[in-house]
Amino acid sequence: MAFSLLLPLIVEAAGVPSILSYQGRLSDSSGNLLGGSGTTYYFKFSLWDSATVGSGNRVWPSSVPGTTTAAVRQGVFSANIGDTANGFPDALIYDFSQNPNVYLQVEVSSNNVSSETLSPRQRISSAAFAQLAGSVSGTGQSAVGTTTPASNV
Repeated sequence: MAFSLLLPLIVEAAGVPSILSYQGRLSDSSGNLLGGSGTTYYFKFSLWDSATVGSGNRVWPSSVPGTTTAAVRQGVFSANIGDTANGFPDALIYDFSQNPNVYLQVEVSSNNVSSETLSPRQRISSAAFAQLAGSVSGTGQSAVGTTTPASNV
């Protein structure tokens, strides 16, 4: 009985998915929302070390980003960047601890031939829980809110 109760904890601790959920809004130069009731657009996502489009270095992916599609409805679209299990072309294998200032660049196309780079790039930031989780080190137990081993708490 005790083993069956611990099994879900072990499965949950197996690893953190490297997926970045992103939602954006597309409009034309007049501010009219694109996509209507659902239009497929083509997207390329990449991470850069500069907020300014046309400057800085691409830090992910290492080569030209792959193209993914998303339905745009009344201007709104969403993507799970790095979710290769569900068709995203590039695994998100960037170590965010290497640079605290990373920016998402989004390129969009209606025909998968020519694309437009959206501006400005969006800064990647983390949630408070992710900050706490990132401070915990080691493989032993620790108390919530601290990196002190549970035996010393």
